Amino acid sequence: MEKYIFLDIDGVIATPETVVDGMWDLTPACEDRLSKILSKTDAVIVLSSSWRWNTVEKTIKKMQEHNFKHCDKIVGVTIRAYHYIEKGVHLSIPRGVEIKQWIDTHIHSNNGKDWNRKKEGKDFTYLILDDDVDMLLEHKDNFINTDGMKGLTDDDVERAVAILNNCN
Repeated sequence: MEKYIFLDIDGVIATPETVVDGMWDLTPACEDRLSKILSKTDAVIVLSSSWRWNTVEKTIKKMQEHNFKHCDKIVGVTIRAYHYIEKGVHLSIPRGVEIKQWIDTHIHSNNGKDWNRKKEGKDFTYLILDDDVDMLLEHKDNFINTDGMKGLTDDDVERAVAILNNCN
């Protein structure tokens, strides 16, 4: 079974505990907790964070600059579904829609030819780690809403492993 973690950075593994140049940076304890999830589930990462760039390669390069431990696990980035209506005014689409789009185009479809891959043996599960709540109702069983000030906790790790290993 393929396992995906849709990972937000700020409020999940970057917290106010670690600040570099006035910005939140990766918090070692939270990143260690992410390591536990990855080692217990063999999941890969799709970055859904504002830390993502428009390609996987650019995103990995930027994450390497922050010494992110799991650049080798990054397999994708979600789209940025917003549009500037006029200078300073933008229309934002919920992050849950960006995640659904990634699943629909990278897991459910086979280059747009087959929208039933899961039924034909493409078995997968996913987890969303985010401190915001703009997810879709269909994500409720796969979503852990972290405390943005604390980031990923030990309780979150237990729940994440249970979700990804279908033990919940």
